[in-house]
Order: sequence, then C-alpha cells, then structure tokens
Amino acid sequence: MTIELKLIIKSGMPKYLAISDALEEAICRGELHAGAQLPTHRQLAEQLSVSVQTVSNAYANAEKKGLVEALVGSGTYVSKFQIEKETEFMLLEDKETQGRAVDLSIAHPVCTTRHTQLFNEALSKISQSHSGELIRAARPVQGQKKHISAVADWLERQKLPTDRDRVILCNGASHGLMLAMGTVVQPGDLVACEELVDHGLIARSRILNVKLCPIATDREGIIPESFAAACKLNPIKVLCCTPSMSNPASCHMGFERRQEIAAIAQKYNVTIIEDDVYGALEPDRIPPLSSFLPEQAFYITALTKTVAPGMRTGFMLVPRHLIQHTTSLLAASSWMATPILFEMAAMWMKDGTLQRLIAFEQQEFAARQRLAQESLSEFEYDSHPNGMHLWLSLPQGWSSDALVATAKKANLIITGYQPFVVDQRQPLDRVRISLGMESSRYRIKYGLGLLADILSSKPPASHFLI
Repeated sequence: MTIELKLIIKSGMPKYLAISDALEEAICRGELHAGAQLPTHRQLAEQLSVSVQTVSNAYANAEKKGLVEALVGSGTYVSKFQIEKETEFMLLEDKETQGRAVDLSIAHPVCTTRHTQLFNEALSKISQSHSGELIRAARPVQGQKKHISAVADWLERQKLPTDRDRVILCNGASHGLMLAMGTVVQPGDLVACEELVDHGLIARSRILNVKLCPIATDREGIIPESFAAACKLNPIKVLCCTPSMSNPASCHMGFERRQEIAAIAQKYNVTIIEDDVYGALEPDRIPPLSSFLPEQAFYITALTKTVAPGMRTGFMLVPRHLIQHTTSLLAASSWMATPILFEMAAMWMKDGTLQRLIAFEQQEFAARQRLAQESLSEFEYDSHPNGMHLWLSLPQGWSSDALVATAKKANLIITGYQPFVVDQRQPLDRVRISLGMESSRYRIKYGLGLLADILSSKPPASHFLI
C-alpha cells in the first residue's frame, strides 16, 4: 500500500512533523478520504526512506491532531473527525422556516455550534496560560513575534513563501486593505480594479479620494489585454484585485493568468494590492498573485471568510521598502491588532484546528454549491465549486430591484447588484446569492427552492412592491 505525500522539510524541522503535515495536507485536499486505511508504519517508512520510529511519531502526532485514528490489531485510518459529524448535523438541524427569513445576503463562512465550542475551549486554554502578556502588550505594533511566526508558517502552506519581517498583523482584511491603500495612494490617484468589486473597495476609494478604473473581466478575472491597454492610456498607480473567488462574480484566476497580470504590473510599475480573503477555500490552491511580484505587491488575507466573521485576524505581506510606512499607518489607525485573537489563531494554526475548520468550509460550500445546481438548474449563474456566492442572471422580465423586493416579502433576503458596481448608471439584471449565513443546510435548500419558485413566476406589478 502506498500513498502520495508532498513532504516539505524545513531546516531544523523533525521529519516526523513534516510527514504529519503532509498527511494533513493530503486529507484536507481530499486525496485521503475519511475512513481510508494508511500504510503500516514499516511500509510508509520504506516508502519515505525514514525509520519506523519516525513514522510512528508522525502517526502519533497526526492522531493527536484528530487527523487519524489507530485501531488495535487493524491499522491506522483517516479519522472522520468533525467534518463528517458536522455534515450530518447540518443536514438535520433547524428545519423551522416559518416566521424567520432565510438569509442569503451576507458573505459569511458557515458557523456551527462546533465553532462556538472550539472558541470557548481556546479561550479557556488562553486563560490558563500566559494571558497577562496579551493584555499588557503595548510595543509590538507590527505584531507579537510568536504570532507572526505562526502566521508566516501558515502562509507558506498557502503557497506564499514568507519573510517574517514583511508580515504585519491587522484587525481583519478590511483594515489591511485600508492600510495598503493608504500607504501607496494619494488623493486623485487612479486605482484599477475588476469591473465588479466588493463594496468595501468603493467605500475606501471615497474615503481616500481616489478614482477607480474598472477593468474588463472574464471567468478568470481581469483580462490581461484590457489591463495592459488601461495602463498604457492612463496613469494607473495601483491594481486592487481579488484573484481567488472574487466577490460577487466568483471569478478565479488560473496560474498563467496570474503570471500575465504580474508581468503587466511590473512593466508599468503598478503596485498590486491583493485581497485573498477567499483563497484558502480552494482545496488545491494556486499560488497567490503576490508571489509572482513580492516586492511590488501587498498581500492581504484574514480568517473572517474562512472561519468566522468575529475572527478579525488579518495578515499582510508588505513590500520591504514600505514596511515602515504601513506600520506607521497601523499605529495611527489602531496602534496594533488585538493580541488575544491572534493568540487563538496561532494556537489553531499550530494544532491543526485551523486547517480542519477550513477543510470543513471547503466541503460544506461544495455541498451547498451542489444544492444550488439542483435547485437552480433552469437558471444561469456564475460560481466557484467551493465558493460562497452565486452571481445569478435574472430571467427576462425580472429586474434586480423587483426580485430583491419580491424575495423579501417571501421571507428570503438576497442582495442586488448595486453594491458591486463602480458606475451606478449601468443597471444589471443580476443578484448575488450567498450560501454561508445560514448554519443549517436544510434552510439553504429551502431558500434556494423558494428563489427558484419566485424566478419561475411572473414579476408582480411595480406598485405591489412598494
């Protein structure tokens, strides 16, 4: 019996930890399924050219993380751990739909009672350790060294090689994006972006008094030729973009597209600000856009879209020559990121909880996307197989405003196109459907079925929507 493991052995890292990490990666990518039997200690030792004791230690570490379970006299198996338990729970819980609106309007990871339990357990552990240093911390504006170290290790797993002195911790991705823009733009500057953008970028552009320049996109995001043409004709200072599962259209750049966009930005000296808040939802992810141009790009992500909205833990990689500028803005805006949340995040990064939670989100959104395919099979929409959004095209006769109003009267909350367009003069027959706010998969299925019924009917007369 053999299995394929991608070992990454860092200097000074014990081999058993590298094997344990590789097992975790294979499980989270779906290459090793729950219940699958692993090779014996001796078989894996021969396969990897290590000692049997090294494999025994690796399996023991993986079992401690809840990744595998050893059955006496039978062997070692991939644990079913929390992902499958949560899946069963979410198929059954909360079937009550009367009198309570189904909310498909908010970009939100799926949060369950298990998340609350893990949060409470982490707080208990923190309270029993050195919590005093977390509330007394005053000087580490860029972030505490132990937290930065944990983040840097995690970012490497996200295929982003990381120098620790370039990492800044911030209070969520929105805060990080504001810091990045504040570092490199001046009032009146031109900032390129996707033609459909997260509403937060529009708000930030108004606060900073910069002008957004929408660039045409396709299913892979920004079209290189359109970006190059805009750079040639206009003094574009910055490109703000979301290469992975963009909001709302779920555009997703492939490897070659990211290389092309980075090359154009380098040619025209355009600074990239990459919002990668959804990137970890991709099971076998593509290296971030920033990895192709590290000294000319800001990389920003957080746990708000992959774990829980209240985990306002943002991670930035900043070009080395701008690190002091961005740190100064951080100090001026909030002094430093909240240490206690990063203590929790670092704990989860080290013990494997974070990767299991993200793997759960990957599998749950994949399941919800399949529900959407079943419920909305007669309608057109854009999505990603593991994404949290649907960008729905409306049937003839329906407008975005009419559908949002009609759905609201039916106790279904969805979002129109308006928050995502730079030019409000161009109406779109689109709405965004988000699949994560409801913890119950049953309510998601009910809401999607209700939406399909509404779309299959004629729009009501406008005066009935008042």
